[in-house]
Amino acid sequence: MTAETHRPAPVDTNPSFWHQLRIQRRVIWALTMRETITRFGREGLGTIWLVAEPAMFIVGVMVIFSHIESHATYSIAEYLAVSYPTLLFWRNGTGRVTKAIEINRALLHHAPIRPMDIIYSRILLEFSGSAAAFFILYLVFVQLGICTWPADTLTMALGYILVIWFSFAFVLIMAALAELSETIERVSHIVLYLMLPVSGVFIPLYAIPEQFREILLYFPLVDAVEFFHRGYYGDRMTTYYHLGYSMFVILAMTLFGYTLTNIAIRRVQRN
Repeated sequence: MTAETHRPAPVDTNPSFWHQLRIQRRVIWALTMRETITRFGREGLGTIWLVAEPAMFIVGVMVIFSHIESHATYSIAEYLAVSYPTLLFWRNGTGRVTKAIEINRALLHHAPIRPMDIIYSRILLEFSGSAAAFFILYLVFVQLGICTWPADTLTMALGYILVIWFSFAFVLIMAALAELSETIERVSHIVLYLMLPVSGVFIPLYAIPEQFREILLYFPLVDAVEFFHRGYYGDRMTTYYHLGYSMFVILAMTLFGYTLTNIAIRRVQRN
């Protein structure tokens, strides 16, 4: 009678890229779920607040500014219904990601968790909530007659993606700077407020004098929002944008954001 020997399966010491990607995807999803429960809890509306919170911002701004309807040549309620949601990505995202690595430093003792995973999870949570709120409210507003279906769905979708891309790059830069400097963390809210006039959200470019319009077009967020407007309004509204320029600048911002983030991560790990 021969004894059977059971040998442990060999450990893959050099996992493939796709294997590592699957691990990091699960880590980011787990961190996102953790952040969701931490922020919204399990009682009351719970995770419904993820969508309800940005939705309340959108509806609130529409109600507040609707009293100037008679002084504009376009529907204020319709304009804000499609424009204001683009602001939530970079504004709310910056507030949630600032000092995220420092606050969650203890999580880095778990081997699979990287500092970038913490940032990705918070961005994913914030952006998904803002996008879901926009899509749900947009369908409701169409049924109520406040909004219409887009003139060019593809252009509107590409403009929306461009806004999200800009917001991602901007949040990366602000998050890294906040980790590197306490001063940036303190003044980040001021920076966000100062960006409102150049966000393309409250005033369409065609309503701005030409000399100031040309200056604003150097800011890629305005270009992205105007391209988004082009897809929604079509010929109903004159829009201005330089798509190639905006994509180049946002790409440069993304690379700069990753570079700064790597520097910030090394500094946090040293401390």
